[in-house]
Amino acid sequence: MARDIEPLRKYFRDCRDAVSWEDLRVAARAYYDTTHVVMASYMHYPPVGAHDFDGQIRVGEYGYPEAWRETYLTESLHLCDPLARRAVNFTRPYFWSETVNLPNLTPEERNYIERVAAQKMGEGLGIPLFGPAGRNGYAALGFGTNERPPGDEVLELQAAAQMGHLGYCRLLLRDLPAGISLSAREREILRWVARGRTNTQIAEVLHLSRNTVETYIRRCFEKLEVNDRVSAALRGIALGMVD
Repeated sequence: MARDIEPLRKYFRDCRDAVSWEDLRVAARAYYDTTHVVMASYMHYPPVGAHDFDGQIRVGEYGYPEAWRETYLTESLHLCDPLARRAVNFTRPYFWSETVNLPNLTPEERNYIERVAAQKMGEGLGIPLFGPAGRNGYAALGFGTNERPPGDEVLELQAAAQMGHLGYCRLLLRDLPAGISLSAREREILRWVARGRTNTQIAEVLHLSRNTVETYIRRCFEKLEVNDRVSAALRGIALGMVD
């Protein structure tokens, strides 16, 4: 029997209309209650160079055993969670039971897998999430049993998690400092900087003097609040100014 997709449609509308983090949390919980999901966690990876990048991963969750929840957060286990670490390289969701078959697992990752198995939380799903300007993320959805949901529900969960991630990104970008404005020429030169070109090479390509290029780069540094070319390139990418 086909699943009723109205709860998914409602969740999409709720993500679109959410005006606060709480709106998103309530909408997600209401939607997942219509599925096989009994525990869920979400991680957001601010891109290097973004204003909110501080080396930390934003984590939200519910439904996990309290002891495991505290352990995961206090021991920063996302650093050795193989699905969370590798999510941005995936093109599909992975079941938790598939984790042992991932290539080149480190000893720390294998230890993590063993610790998770000892919790007896059952099967779950790891979903890679993708957002604007490299704002990627990861969702982990647990089912509480060793049974997998039907294939169509897996696809639905992937779509729902992605929509929730985009809703989070929308609210996050709304609350970050006002955007930086670069002129068309500054953006053009920053793109060449990000590609590793020297000032002389950029001047030749754009038919400008080397001094003019240096002036534009100094302006980029000032506006982006950085002091070197690598940082300028990373911040430009994180702010969507470099493609």
